[in-house]
Amino acid sequence: FVLASAIQSQSATPAKEWEPIAPDAAGFAATRLAAVHAWLASLEAIHLRELTFREVSRSLRALSATYVERRHTLVDGAALSGRGKRAAFALFYGPLHHLLVAHIVRELPSALDRVPTLVDLGCGTGAAGAAWAAAVTPPPRIVGLDIHPWAVREAAETYRTFGLAATTQQRDIATVTFPKGRAAILAAFAL
Repeated sequence: FVLASAIQSQSATPAKEWEPIAPDAAGFAATRLAAVHAWLASLEAIHLRELTFREVSRSLRALSATYVERRHTLVDGAALSGRGKRAAFALFYGPLHHLLVAHIVRELPSALDRVPTLVDLGCGTGAAGAAWAAAVTPPPRIVGLDIHPWAVREAAETYRTFGLAATTQQRDIATVTFPKGRAAILAAFAL
């Protein structure tokens, strides 16, 4: 897991040339909580529409076995190879990724610095990028990159559900050219 708040800058101006406006803490927290609830409800509506909880549970065990026992198959897309595994990934790992990154971002002093762009490498469901972007005021524009077409679509829906400006692209993160200027880089669970 890599979370880089390393800010790229092409200018000589100091990174903190702005004064943040402190949002109403209770209102901000309520808005974030409502967005998370809407996202979770959306995940359930989408992924449990054609699968039972039992099927998703069985797929979660298969997905976990893929990560632990058959890591060599990950390169071929085995983790997201079926509808059940994709549902398990979205419903189980997506929320965990969101919670973990939201907590990490709150604890890293420079992670909440204002940046125009957040590059979400290996974005998966978009949960980690959404957690970071939603914690920043104003939220940065997200560029979500993943090699798997399902992940790209899932991330786009996650960003949309959180009301975040984003673009997603199917790309191999090993060949990414980073944006010029200031940007936050996130590689959560991708390396």
